Amino acid sequence: MDQIGHPLTCSTLGSYIWGRSVHNVRIERLWVDVTAQVGATWANLFTQLEIHYGLDINNAHHIWLLQFLFLPTINQDLTFFAEAWNEHQIQIKDGPNRSPIDMFNFDMLVHGVRGSDLTEAMSAEELEAYGIDWEGLQEDHLIHSLQMNNDIQEEATSWIGQPGPPARLNEVRVDSPHAPFDQDECISLQERVQPWLGKADDESVTLAWVYGLAYMVQKITTDLTHIEL
Repeated sequence: MDQIGHPLTCSTLGSYIWGRSVHNVRIERLWVDVTAQVGATWANLFTQLEIHYGLDINNAHHIWLLQFLFLPTINQDLTFFAEAWNEHQIQIKDGPNRSPIDMFNFDMLVHGVRGSDLTEAMSAEELEAYGIDWEGLQEDHLIHSLQMNNDIQEEATSWIGQPGPPARLNEVRVDSPHAPFDQDECISLQERVQPWLGKADDESVTLAWVYGLAYMVQKITTDLTHIEL
């Protein structure tokens, strides 16, 4: 994207939104925290495996092994992050600090599950500008995240007057690699690397990968030998 915000404001602010991510400030800020507290750790660990311990990111068997060994632990880390985030206190203007889980539960009791109807109808321009965190758009770490994770060539967009969904929807296709082992072999692999699973320190991840990769290479080589015979 070209820019993430514009310092000027005017009566037609909704028609002057610049950049496609202005409505996503809160989720972008949350994504920065997820990356810093979870994603970056695992990215660094996998980079070390690639540099020093034979990980080939273009090898489907290696990708399967990464998922087999570490995906449960990554999901545990993400679950812990989500639970902690839901309990953390958020500063609220003109009100007491509250946690997301408190706001969610208490406000449903007060306003009902479906919330309240608007007292006045909003114009399309007002709706497009509604909820934008203009101050958040100026945060340095958020600007850096937006620039790193969005196409800088993409133009600003507006949904005003559009009859349907955007012409281009963001999509990340992640196809699960084919498992090279049957169930018994997977159990055997799990038993071999069990002492180091469930941990995110350098030594545990390295040892789980090294022993898991050695098992995989041995099994695949043995299977190929049997086929040739």
